[in-house]
Amino acid sequence: MKKIFYAFIISVIAAFILNKLVFQDVPEKDKQKLLTEVQLYKHPVKSISMGYPDNSDLKVLDSILKGNRILMLGENTHYDGATSQAKNRLIRYLHENLNYNVVLYEAGQYDTWIMNEEMNHHSMKVPADSIGGLGLYWFWEATRESRPLISYYQKTKTSRVPIEVGGFDIQLTGSNLYKKRAQLLKDFLDKNKINLNSFPVFSKGINHLEDLIHKKQADKVLKGNQKKFIQEIARLEQIVLKLEKTPENKMYALYFNDMQNYFIKSWKYKPRSMPSMQFRDSLMARNLIHQIDSVYKDRKIIVWCANIHTFAERYDKNYLPLGAYIRNKYGKASYMIDFSSYAKKNFKGSIGDKPGKFAIENVFHETKTPYFFINLRNIPESSPLKKEFVSTINQGIDQKKAWNHFIDGIFYIDINTEHNLLQKK
Repeated sequence: MKKIFYAFIISVIAAFILNKLVFQDVPEKDKQKLLTEVQLYKHPVKSISMGYPDNSDLKVLDSILKGNRILMLGENTHYDGATSQAKNRLIRYLHENLNYNVVLYEAGQYDTWIMNEEMNHHSMKVPADSIGGLGLYWFWEATRESRPLISYYQKTKTSRVPIEVGGFDIQLTGSNLYKKRAQLLKDFLDKNKINLNSFPVFSKGINHLEDLIHKKQADKVLKGNQKKFIQEIARLEQIVLKLEKTPENKMYALYFNDMQNYFIKSWKYKPRSMPSMQFRDSLMARNLIHQIDSVYKDRKIIVWCANIHTFAERYDKNYLPLGAYIRNKYGKASYMIDFSSYAKKNFKGSIGDKPGKFAIENVFHETKTPYFFINLRNIPESSPLKKEFVSTINQGIDQKKAWNHFIDGIFYIDINTEHNLLQKK
């Protein structure tokens, strides 16, 4: 019995020692040094409200973005309401003061084109408060935080320098396009005398495109003819490529290509796996580079996407993020800003999602500055901010990396919030 008791005591002591070794606190000296560096290099931001009247706090961007052409604005998760508010204010400032007049989302290339066309011409007679849903996911258009920016886009359309809104993803993203997608495709094919009956498998699936990304639904509708389905979409792409090179025809050719790749990704790869991310990011990079170089040549562009897609360096051996393609091609003419927070307040007012004790967000929180920006580019190499440190900047996960290799700037929001979904009328 004594042996068992002594063994228990020894195991408890060993566990305590191991816990101290593995989970020891950050030494106070190191924490204070990091806090000093953050206080030295942070640029306080007075407000994240789009209507805030004093832009003196954002003037720092004028010099930071000198010579920049592609600005990538990330977000820790797609459901961070305060981050959307901050991005709204940044976009308005960048448009009105620094000549950025293109905003491209991590959203369907075709869907956002349709959305932008409707903002420009109103040929579909879609209500102003529903236009954003033609191209964007709900969290970017149907929330209290996002709606002011959608309204701003539409307001600029009658100004001297309108904002063009687009996307670069291969996915089908427009929730308000769900019931219109099949008819728009049929109208396009009919207008160009392309007989849909010549594509029997595609014609079976044309009314279910959003649902076919799910294997069970694809099996039910396509009856095992998925390969034929892809082949028919590829044939349609080739036919459209031979049409006159109008903006509409070129977009539909891209649409058919994106569609093929979207279904391949959905059926071949496990969702959110690194191979799936690699496949998608490589194609988003292709689409984005095409738009930067051809569609919006010589214009200054804002890219709206998740933090992880902004990363300018390889994430792991199986995944090269979108930002790495952009940095490799455009170098210092590209700038990546990622958003991070100490915690998030939910609808009930509770504070959660706090970082682990090693994360730099704890140091950010200690500055007692609700919002600030740090430009990692011009910080001396000797600074701990240029070394490896733990951050939750990637989807709230505590990760230790030399973050200045991945991003150029950090926009910090102390307490983030969840999106407030607007009720549909």
